[in-house]
Amino acid sequence: MDIELWLRELGLEQYMQAFADNDIDASMLPELTDADLKELGVRSLGHRKRLLAAIVQKSSSTAQASVDPSVARADERRQVAVLFADICGYTELSRALDPEELLAVLGGYFEQVDDIVVRHGGHIDKHVGDCVMAVFGAPRSYGNDRERAARAALAIIDAMPDLSRTLVRPLSSHIGIAVGQVVASDTGSAAHREYTVTGETVNLASRLTDAAGPGEILISETLWRPLADRIACEARGELAVKGFAEPVSVWRLTGLQRPSASRPLFGRLDELRQFRAILESCRQTRRGRVVRLRGEPGIGKTRLVEEFQREASGLGFACHTAFVLDFGSRAGRDAIRSLVRGLLAFDDASDEEAATSATTRAIADGLADAGDALFLNDLIEVSQPPEHRAVYEAMNNAMRVRGRQDVMTRLVQRASRVQPRLLVVEDIHWADPSTLQDLAELSRAAADCAAVLMLTTRPQGDPLDSSSGAAANAPCSIFDLGPLNDGDSRLMAESFSCATDLVARCIERAAGNPLFLEQLLSNTEKTAETGVPGSVQSLVQARLDGLDAVDKTVLRAASVFGQFFEPEAISHILERTDVTLEPMVTARLLRRQGSGFIFHHALIRDAIYDGLLKSQRRELHRRAAQWFAQRDTVLRAEHLDRAGERDAARAYCDAARSQAAGYRHEFALRLVERGLALADACADRVALELLRGNILHDIGAMTSALGAFETALATATTDAERCHAWIGRATVKRVIDDLDGAWTDLDCAAAVAAAERLSREQARIHFLRGNLCFPRGDSDGCVREHERSLALAREACDYEQEAAALGGLGDGEYMRGRMISAHDAFSLCIELCQRHGFGRIEVANLPMRAFTAWFAGNASTGLDAALASVAAAEKVGQLRALAVSHHAAWHCLHDLAQWDRAWEHVGPALNCARELKSRRFEGEALAFRAELHRVAGRRREALDDIEQALAISRETGMAYLGASYLGTLARATDNVAIFERAIEEGEALLAAGAVSHNHYLFRRDAIEACLERGWWDAAAAHAAALEAYARREPSPFSAFVVARARALLGCGKANQAAASLDELLRLKKEAQRLGALHALPAIDDALSHREFR
Repeated sequence: MDIELWLRELGLEQYMQAFADNDIDASMLPELTDADLKELGVRSLGHRKRLLAAIVQKSSSTAQASVDPSVARADERRQVAVLFADICGYTELSRALDPEELLAVLGGYFEQVDDIVVRHGGHIDKHVGDCVMAVFGAPRSYGNDRERAARAALAIIDAMPDLSRTLVRPLSSHIGIAVGQVVASDTGSAAHREYTVTGETVNLASRLTDAAGPGEILISETLWRPLADRIACEARGELAVKGFAEPVSVWRLTGLQRPSASRPLFGRLDELRQFRAILESCRQTRRGRVVRLRGEPGIGKTRLVEEFQREASGLGFACHTAFVLDFGSRAGRDAIRSLVRGLLAFDDASDEEAATSATTRAIADGLADAGDALFLNDLIEVSQPPEHRAVYEAMNNAMRVRGRQDVMTRLVQRASRVQPRLLVVEDIHWADPSTLQDLAELSRAAADCAAVLMLTTRPQGDPLDSSSGAAANAPCSIFDLGPLNDGDSRLMAESFSCATDLVARCIERAAGNPLFLEQLLSNTEKTAETGVPGSVQSLVQARLDGLDAVDKTVLRAASVFGQFFEPEAISHILERTDVTLEPMVTARLLRRQGSGFIFHHALIRDAIYDGLLKSQRRELHRRAAQWFAQRDTVLRAEHLDRAGERDAARAYCDAARSQAAGYRHEFALRLVERGLALADACADRVALELLRGNILHDIGAMTSALGAFETALATATTDAERCHAWIGRATVKRVIDDLDGAWTDLDCAAAVAAAERLSREQARIHFLRGNLCFPRGDSDGCVREHERSLALAREACDYEQEAAALGGLGDGEYMRGRMISAHDAFSLCIELCQRHGFGRIEVANLPMRAFTAWFAGNASTGLDAALASVAAAEKVGQLRALAVSHHAAWHCLHDLAQWDRAWEHVGPALNCARELKSRRFEGEALAFRAELHRVAGRRREALDDIEQALAISRETGMAYLGASYLGTLARATDNVAIFERAIEEGEALLAAGAVSHNHYLFRRDAIEACLERGWWDAAAAHAAALEAYARREPSPFSAFVVARARALLGCGKANQAAASLDELLRLKKEAQRLGALHALPAIDDALSHREFR
């Protein structure tokens, strides 16, 4: 700028030489004061005022011009103060004056008011008639825009007397000011465009002006409240304003007042001393506690945590920090996983190979056990290796949650033995119930080891206030943070390079809020006016307005990701590869966090996000959803939701399905509920209700699951949708024993599936029908339906349904007594499960493979399978599979005559039965115990147990194992009448259609009981009956029992041909081969008592 030309334009060229002699150039103009001008020889007060006003106007214009137009003129939401200033009595004035005279009055008025507005940092939005509309906070914000507007209004009123004298005409003004969020944009057409603001704040300011009297300034409550200790006001009550549903509170601004001194509630030195004492106690006693740090947003929780961490590090503590984010947390970034990664000494930026190495190292160092790897992989977001995948898939959700929590707490306890730990979890007010439960476990663990768990939260909605909070039942200290006192504020300010007087004013304006103070100290050159900042948004606006266009665009884009984001994501949604974030780290707007960045404070992110127009938010969220499409189904759905996309409901369905597949059922249900809240298309609502039903079925909430499927059925508009709903209803009804209802639903579904050629659905329908046949005792129907399901599953390449059908086929063949065929089906099922990782189906069928191996005549193979099944069921927490596995192991060990080992499975089987509340299984375990008492010669104990087992069987249904129990009773009793009744009732049960295993077990025991009593004909009859039953598929088991019975009959029955020595020797070898060692004593006895020639 040419100083000489500028002075000539002002008519003050007489001072050109003075400016030149003192080396005053354009860059120095903003620094000139009234005293400086006097030093330069400007003696006239009027000339000094004219120069200062021109300098302010030039500086404001230069500042606005220096901002890239793409920033200054970008469409955005901004926090502003809108001021309207009208001439009082303008209508009468316009009638009384000549148009030229009126023009002169308006010119003088506009000149005066515009000058005042510009000098206070405002922007002249427009002139409408006699009205000046000014905006403070757009297109540029200074952080204290509210106070600037208030001061400008007072200056306008004060200027009216002088203006009246100048114009030789009495003038007065009335002013209205409102504060709020507006949309700032270039508005107009191709022919004419202008920068302006729109919104109800503009309307309110105009209405306040209308209501103000001559010389009066009316302001909104949003201006008065934050400036209450800086401005003098009188309450004017409520004003009914057109366009507003409720009356608004109005205040009359009368002047400025000296700010009152702040009264801090808490200091920081006290907290530091208390925390140091907690650390010292933890280090000495090796016992920790929970520390709850509570405070309002921006009060300095994060800053104080950093000081606590430095203190802890100095005392030898290892520190680990995690954040609970309200939105945008990527998979692997949640609080618990971040803590575990920290304890394993690797961060979120590490790849999967590094994570796996860290797990291996932790096990080698004794921080974790070898068996913990399964849960550690989940905790640190590492893919399960093939040997673990099926096992983890088979676990129920409670088992997985309990396992993760146990490993997590064990890791903390063991790590704290190596080095005391400070675990920090910030912002737990955003935590979901599962995270709070994990924190509860950590709280309890910290109490018993050298670890301090620090949790930061806001006072409102503190999740720890309830009795079920995360700190329940653990030693706990609570720090409630109030504003900083002046001493602490000065200590904080010393880290900034600012003039002493500016620091003092910033401290006063911040009123003890560390975030406000930090922002003010970062902007001292731009916000040197006194008074408190209007809001954090105004402060952040001021910071953003000093950035170049690119940096501001980057921050806007980043804000849609939530508090945490990664540079690659920003590059994607902005479609540019030159994104640089370091300048914003230097500006203390961002800070590094692992592989990405986090906003320096959550309120900074919120302020930036609030500045986006709805259309901008929608577009940025839409692009963010594209970024997460192949990365995170949950975040994709959330971004589509915020983008207002119709696909959001379906995306929530996909996300929920993904979470359910990972056994995060509670979270999956929340996603489904959000999807239902958005869904307007029937197809989406049906898909979501069907998924909800399946999830509720999987967690055992059968009543709710049935309701979901019924809602889906009522909403469905296509036959295919109805088919899925009927299948879902049938699945639930089978569990709740509404077998007829389930069959009816499957008939409806089958008709549609056949007509629509839905192969997968048909396979599922036949599978469920097969399952319904089982409790009905329809063994042939069971096999037929499962065979059809198997064929259809193979046709559709549905391997999971194929595995399920093979398991069902095994059950059907078992019911028919075809144990070899059943064993083959179970074996194929398990092989398929192991190949594809269907852990749940595998674990459910493993014990049946063991059972059928034993029935097929191989007790040793059956035992190995049974023990493997026990281990698998224990690992995944499937109680029913565990109980059946113990049953299979007992039978194999019984036949192998390993009585002590058989006893080892009785207690666990009984415990499983009682935990499952299964009376049938309880009776089975009691029968096992009875048999072992009988073998040991404890007849009374044997009879007590078998009579109790029979009582339970009569209560739950004798068809299941009643005949088998009667066989055990026949062998245990020495009462002939009881023996005869037991045999007679057992025969009747078999004839009535008892489950297949009764034919084998009852006949075997009946043969033994008859042989022991010398009832040769009865023994022969039972052998013949078993042979006849097993003829449909003879097995080594049945063949051996029959042949042995006949050989022993030959030895014991009078006047019969003696059994050949060769046959007895063959049977002895066969018993050893099959593992039927319990049958050897009678054979050996027969061999020793016979004389062969």
